[in-house]
Amino acid sequence: MMSDEPKKDLEVRVRQMREEDIEGILEIDRKIVGPDRATTYSSSPTNYVGGELDISVVAEAGGRVIGFLLGRVTDMPYGMSNSCIMELIGVDPAYKRQAVGRRMVEAFARACRERGIRTIRTMVSWHDWWLLSFIKSLDFAQGEMTEFVKNL
Repeated sequence: MMSDEPKKDLEVRVRQMREEDIEGILEIDRKIVGPDRATTYSSSPTNYVGGELDISVVAEAGGRVIGFLLGRVTDMPYGMSNSCIMELIGVDPAYKRQAVGRRMVEAFARACRERGIRTIRTMVSWHDWWLLSFIKSLDFAQGEMTEFVKNL
């Protein structure tokens, strides 16, 4: 088992997601299901896979997928500009705290900029303090929209 200490010699490559990466993504998801799954992302990646794989990215180390970021391009309502939506991000628990998530978000942002899109949006539960902290560390700020819910 790996420690929480970042490995200085860890070679991580972030690239566009390909269809053959899906099993590796699901393997990571199975590792983080349960108490480690963020309540923000209560559903599995299979609910998101199938969109534009060229905007989504994976991180590889040692020839295997160790992280994924599923995203898509979307039209926004209410006169907002087109955006990229960061739907789901996951890192193999053995590789946490080694900047894998940060590298994937940076690669995703580059892919968005290459498409002429200037805004990335994501939704995070207020209860996921560690995910909120991660998102804020990447210079995300609270957006213009607020969710309202009425339970029936």
